[in-house]
This record gives sequence, structure tokens and C-alpha cells, in this order.
Amino acid sequence: MPTTAGEVLTHYLAQQFAELRHQEPLVRRDEPDSVHQMRMCARRLRSVLATGKKLFDEGTVTEVRTELKWLSEVLGSARDPEVIHDRLKDLLAKEPDALIFGPAAQRIDTELDSTSADGRRAVREALDGDRYASLVSRLEKLVAAPPLTAKAAGSARKTMLKLVSRDTKRVRRKVRDLQEQPDGGSGEAVSPPSGPASDVGLHDVRKAAKRLRYAAEAAEPAAGKKAAKMAKRAHKIQQILGLHQDSVVARTLLSDLGGRAFRTGESGFTYGRLHAQEEAVADRSEAKFWKAWKKFPGS
Repeated sequence: MPTTAGEVLTHYLAQQFAELRHQEPLVRRDEPDSVHQMRMCARRLRSVLATGKKLFDEGTVTEVRTELKWLSEVLGSARDPEVIHDRLKDLLAKEPDALIFGPAAQRIDTELDSTSADGRRAVREALDGDRYASLVSRLEKLVAAPPLTAKAAGSARKTMLKLVSRDTKRVRRKVRDLQEQPDGGSGEAVSPPSGPASDVGLHDVRKAAKRLRYAAEAAEPAAGKKAAKMAKRAHKIQQILGLHQDSVVARTLLSDLGGRAFRTGESGFTYGRLHAQEEAVADRSEAKFWKAWKKFPGS
């Protein structure tokens, strides 16, 4: 059982780094779900370094966090198109044949297959490059000899719960920012999607919830059920708003494809149908979020 906050964080970082290295050869072989798993490791590492930034020497970890963000984005270039493709395939499968006009299904397949292939190439190039090798070397040193500050010597339970509390307040602040937007969410369970500003605000809440989830996961060995419960609550918010964000991305693609169809004389009807369905998904996700938020501690 770790006795200091520094030991808790170092243990968590070591776990995530080991898993990242485990996933790397699987990603190279294009194993199912490996990109997603490796990306989560990169996100967890970056997130916990941000949460515990006062427990580490800032000059040492700032650049590591920047490089982890880069790695996460590269992995996302392969992962995100696959998520959206699966999502749109499901919607298309539920459409009556009579309502699928023109080559919409083929256009969606071609676009997302191409984007995904480009992303996988970018991932392979990144993993073979000097930048990734340098990041791995820095992470190895970070885990082996973490640059801890005096604050890291504090009580594991007390300090980790304080970090979790700070990230919890961060989530609440992002929700308040969203509620205060002129065209933002009203906080009502039945409020409709409110446009791009609300989409951005909800995405910010999701990112804050994700950071809270990872902080609570890291704290669990020292803080037990209290941290585990918060991780579960944050994960629920993250999942709900993940569906909303995927809808935002899908609708952007559908608008683009619909515009291209119009300019080339093809029918844009099916893209419009799918766009409307995605709007409904976003609407339901937003309503579900506000309902869940009412049960969030201190909301």
C-alpha cells in the first residue's frame, strides 16, 4: 500500500506506461482495439501529470505532457474515423432502401476508409520516428526516477483526495461556464441542443470529466471506495457526452458530403436524413447529461 501521494502517482504512471508499451506492437500489427487502448494510456499519462502537476517538477513534465498530447492526436487520426464509420453504418442499416438516394453509402465508406488508412499510416510513421522514441525515453526516466516535489511526500489518501476534489471543482466550473453561455445549455433535462457554442461547452465538460475519472482511478489504491465511486460517476458523464461529441463530428462530415453532392449534382437527401438523426442523438445525449448532472455531487 503506497504511503505517499508521490508513490501513488508513480505507481499509476508506471502501470500506464507499461500498458502503452504493451499495446505498441499490437498497434503495429493492426490488432483490433489496440489503437484505442494505446490512446487511452497516453491520455491517462498526460491527464495524471496535469492533475498532479504540483507534485512534479513542472519543467520536467510540461514537455512530456505536450508530447503525450501529440501521440494521442496521432492515434486519434486512425481511431476517430473508425468510430464515426461504425456509427454511420449503423444508421444506414436502419434506413429503408427506398430512402437511400444515390451513392451515399459508398461515398461514406470511401471517405472514412481513406481517412482511416491515412491515420494508420500516420501512426506507423510516428511509432517509427525519433519523436516517439524520445517520448518513450523520457517516460522511462520519469517512471524510474520521478521528479517529485516536497508536496509529493504528503499523505497518500489526503493528498490524492485533494487532487480529486480539485478536478471535481473543475468539472463543476465547466458546467457553470456552459450554463452561463448566451446560447448555451439551460441545465434543463429537456433542453434542446443549442448550437456550436453549446457543443464546445459540452465537449469541455467531457474533457474535464475524463480528467477527473483518471485522477480518481489513480487515487483509488489510497482512497478506496470514495475514489472508485467518483471515477464511476465521472465515467458516466464522459460516456454520455462522448456520444454527443461523436454526433458533432458525424454531422460535420455529413454536411461536407452533402455539400459535395449538391455541387456535383448528386442527391444529398440521405446525408440530410442521417444529419437529422444525428441531431436527435445529440439532443437525447444532452438531455441525458443534464439528468445525470442533477445527481452529480455538489451540482
